[in-house]
Amino acid sequence: MWSRMPGRFCAVVAVGATALIAAVSPAAGRSSRFFTVWLPYWNMAAALRSTVAHADQIAIASPFWYSVSASGQITDNPGAGASSVVEQLRRAGIAIVPTVTESAGLRPFDRMLASSAARSAIVQALAGLASTPGYAGLDLDFEQFALDPARSVDAARTAATGYPLLVSEICRALHALSRTCQVTVMARTTSAEAVPRGGLATWVYDYRALAAVADRVQIMAYDDHFPNGSPGPITPLPWVRQVIDFARSQMPAAKTELGLADYGYAWGPRGGASTFTAQQATQVAAAGRARPQWSPGVAEEYFSFGRGRHRTTAWYESARSDMLRAQLARAAGFAGVALWAAGYETPDLWSATAGL
Repeated sequence: MWSRMPGRFCAVVAVGATALIAAVSPAAGRSSRFFTVWLPYWNMAAALRSTVAHADQIAIASPFWYSVSASGQITDNPGAGASSVVEQLRRAGIAIVPTVTESAGLRPFDRMLASSAARSAIVQALAGLASTPGYAGLDLDFEQFALDPARSVDAARTAATGYPLLVSEICRALHALSRTCQVTVMARTTSAEAVPRGGLATWVYDYRALAAVADRVQIMAYDDHFPNGSPGPITPLPWVRQVIDFARSQMPAAKTELGLADYGYAWGPRGGASTFTAQQATQVAAAGRARPQWSPGVAEEYFSFGRGRHRTTAWYESARSDMLRAQLARAAGFAGVALWAAGYETPDLWSATAGL
């Protein structure tokens, strides 16, 4: 549920500020360029090819390039800031908003939030990064602090209260540089402090408070079933509708983007699941002499092979799945959709969503 290669569980909020930010604002041709895409550094060549090839549908590209510690130390992922990537995206007219993750964990994150000096260090570090030529802003994809195996309600509550303050300080600094400020959050369906699923306290993300300091929210509505849980659909359509409804109750639809998944999980007989991309789905099914089937109730593909204790069950998002979810986002008045991840999709995704 909480993996990055290639699965991902999250959502995003973005803020805009002047001429540079106008390139990614709702008024800037968003009707024809309905997509934001993430570019994984471990699959950059394929991700970049896909992004540039479909620049007429993509407004924002977020290379998965950086991580920041609770002390404000920035770590570069392989290939971070590559001039060739920046230049190709720039020439394609796509805004470059690199992703920054955090590595603190819940309790260290809480300690950082309580310290104005520690917050200032992070703000200064990220402002310096955002000032890199060619960058339109940053995507704050802070997820480690939502991992709470101990299920500490008090610690999660502290994070939920303090995180919007940190985001407001970061966004203020980025706006002073005429840069966008995006913040990644996990999908929610209720305001309740629900028992975390898979050790994730998704309610640490206060949608309403974060939207108050941000311009756009991209909700990663997937991993309803995850590798360490029981087999099932990744983004069942009824659940996605609940995610959309809750988001609309908390923040303006015009600020919101719905996340789309282009991967699947295959739960094996020994427990846990392996991950595969949408492009790999037919190959994985063929290896087990299985044929993907469509589940109309959840609008997702699945297949299985083996028997009894040796049975493997797989669910994944196809272009057809993503198209239906993108249509829901459009009908909800959302600003767009956000794809995890460029290079994982099958080519028919782009033709299926071209009219959105």
